[in-house]
Parts: sequence; structure tokens; C-alpha cells
Amino acid sequence: MTLPCDIRSGCRIAILLHILVPWKMSTISALVTRGPSLPLHSFSYRASSSFAAQSRKQKARPRYYCRGAIGTTRLHPSVLHMSYSSSAASDSQSGKGFGKDINQSPKDSWKMVDVPLVFVPGMKGTHLAHESANQKPKTKKKRAWLTLGNLLNFPPRPDNDPSRDLSLPLTYDYDPPAKGEDGHEFASHYPRQHQGQLVPDGIVDHIVEVVLNAGNTTIDLDFLPFYGHTTRMLRDIDKEYHSRCKDGKVESTESFQKQDDGSALIGDKGIFDRAGSFVERTSNWAFSNKTNVTAQSHHSHKHCRPTAVFSYDWRRPLPELSTALHEFCENTFPDQPVQILAHSLGGLMAFTAMREHPEKYAPGAVVVGVPFETGIQYLQDLHKGYFTELDRCRQFTPDKQFSMSSHWSFFPITKARLEDRFVDVTEICEKGQEIKFDADKSGIGKKVELQPTVEGDNAWFEFYDPEEWERLHLGIFSPEYDDILTDSQRQDYKEHMRIQMAAAKKWRQTVLGEGESDDKDFNAKSFPPIVACASDAIPTVNQILRRKRKISPQDTAKRNPWEYDYVNGRSVPGDGRIDFDKAFPPSFVSHERIALNSAHAKQMCWEESGGSFGLIYGEVEEQANMYLKRLKEEEQSVDDAMEDVSGKSKGRRRSMINRIASRARNARKRLRRRRLLASRPKRFSFRRRTIG
Repeated sequence: MTLPCDIRSGCRIAILLHILVPWKMSTISALVTRGPSLPLHSFSYRASSSFAAQSRKQKARPRYYCRGAIGTTRLHPSVLHMSYSSSAASDSQSGKGFGKDINQSPKDSWKMVDVPLVFVPGMKGTHLAHESANQKPKTKKKRAWLTLGNLLNFPPRPDNDPSRDLSLPLTYDYDPPAKGEDGHEFASHYPRQHQGQLVPDGIVDHIVEVVLNAGNTTIDLDFLPFYGHTTRMLRDIDKEYHSRCKDGKVESTESFQKQDDGSALIGDKGIFDRAGSFVERTSNWAFSNKTNVTAQSHHSHKHCRPTAVFSYDWRRPLPELSTALHEFCENTFPDQPVQILAHSLGGLMAFTAMREHPEKYAPGAVVVGVPFETGIQYLQDLHKGYFTELDRCRQFTPDKQFSMSSHWSFFPITKARLEDRFVDVTEICEKGQEIKFDADKSGIGKKVELQPTVEGDNAWFEFYDPEEWERLHLGIFSPEYDDILTDSQRQDYKEHMRIQMAAAKKWRQTVLGEGESDDKDFNAKSFPPIVACASDAIPTVNQILRRKRKISPQDTAKRNPWEYDYVNGRSVPGDGRIDFDKAFPPSFVSHERIALNSAHAKQMCWEESGGSFGLIYGEVEEQANMYLKRLKEEEQSVDDAMEDVSGKSKGRRRSMINRIASRARNARKRLRRRRLLASRPKRFSFRRRTIG
């Protein structure tokens, strides 16, 4: 859903490289590419192998099955088919932290598979760039997301600066397409939000992570690949497939062409932007030359198949994104069943497309870290904004996020679905009971321990009613926005919220079957196979606390009457963003569950980088093999049926021929008898006549 690691990486790079340590760029290049220990003033810089060391220390969990009414739960060892080097040799090993060299594994063992695979990233996982009508076709677009300067608002600019503003227009096309034309009947009843100036511009592949250790004595430099491992491997197997098919294609689509290459423009070229651009170019160069990440490095049996990556505008409404995904699959691989690999928000899009077009996605889908039911955690993003370790990210302030549309689909519809994940502790605090409460502090990216449930009154409100958000002074309705937004602007926001909330609520009811009861009319047998992967090793806060703010009569400042605590509520096993129990499809859909041990932002990285992609891709291959096995069995059953029909028809033909031959023989016999009788001489008889 979000990229806390990306955000932190940007902050650390900005602070260290542009503020604290203004050393020569050649030294930075050497540090990034070789990673030696370099003494500098009171700091010691070294390339960190903390992720690999941590992975080596992890114990493999047992693999077992647990079958129930919902589906099958399968827990795998946390690390599979991995090869680690010692810390002493790690600095000199080629491709440290990203797998073996591509030439160490032969390609003869690759298996040709004609089933396409489409990868769908999560929220904030696609770059957004400005599109100009006067721009030349091959000119690189000017990106608004994700760049260091825009992320940290340095040099400072107004929030509405066009080069950094990520908000969507609050204007609409009130002439929606005909019913069912967009693939979703319920979506056709709602107006369509205008696009604005930003368009998708490739997948966010990787970030350089710089960690300042305790005491400010050392700094660890790490590559954080994010989606880079996934996209590079898919591109490799796609190229190999077309080279073997000799169909004249180099790649299935141009979706890989927009991967990070360091050549995208990064705003106005101030000193910070130039340095940030240099860091991006250097990290891209190092990433490209040191990874060599392919399927050969991690699996003894590989699939060589057509692949594609779907980049999209993650700010748009979820039903619209699901339609766009299906159209992409239809246009890229027409008349071919497609397998899906999806992360986070992409899993909800894939689930929608699979439910409405099961025949297109017959091979199935592997979804990772999907917020099928969890959504209350996103309340802090909308109310306070998205925070980095330095401060609130100015690109995701409440007024920006309220203009977006995809996140309205995260919230529960009924009070029963909310459970006790949002509680009011005002009465408890007034009684003097001790309760830890950190008012209005962001919990995004913060490490927590497992914490018990905090008792309080259920703070349920109608999440899909804009009037309730205004009554509770949430987000843009908070008093701090009284001097920022006019009454007319707030009315525009409310109208926008009514449209999107109505569509989001209908989506949850229609697609997820959410309501007072599950969707009992759904034909589960027609749903394609689905494997849901989720992490259960990281404590994740899934309870928000609220209390009345104590405001003294002498306080004249405009303050929100409510305080919120996003840190000290109950925490459960999860991935740091989504709790494990709420990351699976509805109970009326049969599915298989896979337990991971990585953070949400690292799930699609290889295990030696702290992720779980080796395990996930193993499930992708297994699901594809099962689909091919089903096809073979179906073909065999059809052949057997044809043989049976052919055998019966042969028997019937043989019987009919025998009858005809028998009749012919009998006819010939009768003919010969008549001829024989005709050839014999006639005999005459005389009778004596007596005369009396």
C-alpha cells in the first residue's frame, strides 16, 4: 500500500549527502559501487550486510498444512534455495546481496511455458510524471513521484506547486459510459473524475537506503530494490522466451522500457536536485551492474514465458483501475489466459478482474500483502498525512489525499466488520486510569512490539458518509484547515467524497461480498485458483485510540477537538502495515494461504535483501504447473471421449456393413437358385383317358 522504506531512504540520503557530509562526488561514487570502510571526520562509512546477516540468522519454519472451511493454509520455510556468502567475502563478491551471477546457471534447464504472467504493483509503486501536449515523443517526462527533492520539499515550495502537486482534480465528467461498457456495471452509474496532468511513468524499481546508527558513529549503505528484483527477473524470462520462440519480438510489451534508468528529469535543477539526481543515477548504475538478478540464481527449475508489468495511476478509483488492468491483459495477450502476480493494492484490482472475468484468468493469481479487510490504519494517512522520519511529506497532506480516490475502498462497511479496531478511551482517561497515549504521532514506519488490546468504547462511524467526516473534524475538516480551504472548496471536496464513497461502498458489496453476511449466491467453483501470501512476523498496530482533547479557555489557537493515537493500540502479527488475519480473500472464495516473514515494502525482494520473493515466485511456478497439468488432463479426457465415440461409431459401421454383406450374399443365393431352376428341362406327364 505504501512505501515507508522508500520514504526513509530519501530522507537519509538527503540529510547525509546534502547537509551533513558535503564531500566529493567521486568519493560517493566509490562508496556506492565498492562499499569500503572510509573514515571521514567522526563518521565511519561502510557497506552494510545487515539484511543478509539477518537472513542467515533466521531459522526455517516447518512446512505444514491446515485445511479448513476458508481454504488451505500452508506455512513454508522462510528462506528457500538461497546461497549466502560469509561476511568476510561479501565485499568482494559480485552481485552481493542480490543473487549469483547470471552466467553461473545454464539456460538449458528453462521450461518453455506459453501462459503469460502479468505483474501488478501496489500503491505508490508507479512513478507519476507530467505529460505535456507539446512534449516530443521520445523526451523523458518530468516526474512528480518519486524524486528526492519533491519527497522532502527541498528547496521549500508551496504545497500547490505544479511540479510537486499529486492531487487529482475535483472536477468530473457527468456523462458516464453506457451500463456495462467499462466492465463494471456498478461503476457505470457514477461520474468519472478528470485525469489531471500526471500520467504513469514506469515502476519504482529501487532506492538507496542509508541508515544512521546509534550515536551517529557509523552509516550503513544498502540498496533497497523494492520492485527491482521482480521487474528485472520478469524482463529476463520474457526476453529468453521470445529469443527461443524466434517470433521477431524482443519483449512482449514496452512496459519494461520505463524502468528506472536515472535519466528522468527531477524538477528544477537546484543544488539539491542536482545532487539528488546524481545519487539516483549512481544508484541506478550500481544496481544495474551488481545485481544480475534472474530466475537462474534462485530456482533449479525455471519457467521461460511471456511477461508484462502493469503500471497505473494509483490515485484513481479502484473499480476504474480494475477495468484498466483487464483491458491491459486483453490488449497485451488477446485470446490467451493470463496468470497474475499482484502486490498490495494490485491484489484488490486482480481479485476484481478475476471475479468478473474468470475465464481470462483461469491459470490463477498469486497475491501478496493485500488489504482485503484491513483499512482502519489508513485513517491516519487521511487525517494527519503521510510522514517520513523528518516530517510530514508535503506531497501527501490531507488536502492532497482527500482528492485521491483509491483509498476510500479500504474502510469497513458495517460495525461488525470494524470490530474493536477503533476505540474511544475518553471515559477511561477521565476516570484517572493509566493508559499510554501519544497524541497525533505518526506510526508509519515505526517499530513496535506485540501489544494487548486496549479496552474502550467502539468509535464506529459511517466511513462512507462525508457528513460524518465533517462532524468528527477529520482531515480537511479539521480546524487547522479553516484558514486554508474556503467553504466552497470544502463543498467541492464533499461532493467528490460522495461520488467516490458511493462507488467504493458498492464495490465492497459487489466484489468482496461485504455486508451483514457473505455473498452466498457466488459460484465459488468458477473462481480461478488464488494463492494469498501475507507476513506474520512483524508486529503491526491494528487499533486506533481516540479521546477528547482538553482545551483551556485561555487557548485561542484553532485545535481539533479530538486526539488520536496511532502507536499504542493493539498490535498483532503482520507485515508492519497489514495484519496477517485480514490479508486474505473473503471466506466464500476457496484459496491457499502462505505465511511470509518480510516487511510490506520488502516482500517483492529476494530473501538476501530481506524479502520473500523466492518463496512467492515458487508459488507462481507451482500454480502455473498445476494449470498446465489441468490442461493436459482436460485434453486427455477429451481425447479419451473422442476415442470412445470413434470406437462406438466404428462398431456401428461394422455392424451395418455386415448386415449389408449378409443381405447381398442372400440375394446372390436366391439369384443363383432361380437361374438353376430356369436351366433345367421341363418334364411332361401323360394321362390315360379311359373310354367307357
